[in-house]
Amino acid sequence: MKDLSNKEAYVKEFAEKLAKSQVVVLANCEGVRVSEMTALRKAVRETGSELRVVKNTLLCRALHTTAMKELEGHMSGNTAVTFGYKDPIAPVKALFEFAEKAKKFTFKAGYMEGKMLNVAELTALSKVPGRKELLGMLASAVQGPIRKLAGILDALRMKREEASGAAPVEAPAA
Repeated sequence: MKDLSNKEAYVKEFAEKLAKSQVVVLANCEGVRVSEMTALRKAVRETGSELRVVKNTLLCRALHTTAMKELEGHMSGNTAVTFGYKDPIAPVKALFEFAEKAKKFTFKAGYMEGKMLNVAELTALSKVPGRKELLGMLASAVQGPIRKLAGILDALRMKREEASGAAPVEAPAA
């Protein structure tokens, strides 16, 4: 890292990652084993995000070029930064699941939608249902009334058939 061009490349890379991130989370990873960090990186990667352990001074320089300058005050100790690209909630959930197992992994701050997030706000964000859960809830909410309507229409059909004297025809199984 002594080469200035390498450092400039890292700062530029971090600035690009920060610019395209929907959520950024800073955490202290001091005392976390390498095997645990590898598992965490994999879990975060599965959410379409990226976790990097960074040099504080280089990330501070990248933060200084963005609207996330407020995060500079949290750049001390061993810092793991998570860049959430697709879903802003999924990487936060993955980080909190890991933090429950690895007690030495602690949160510093986060940034989402132009606002700095403290640890309490990150905790609240981790409890919000993710995109998949929300889509499942929506599908269930839409499916319920449709089933009721189908049941009512089938009952009306059977009632009309009985009233007309014709033998009721069984509805085909769906």
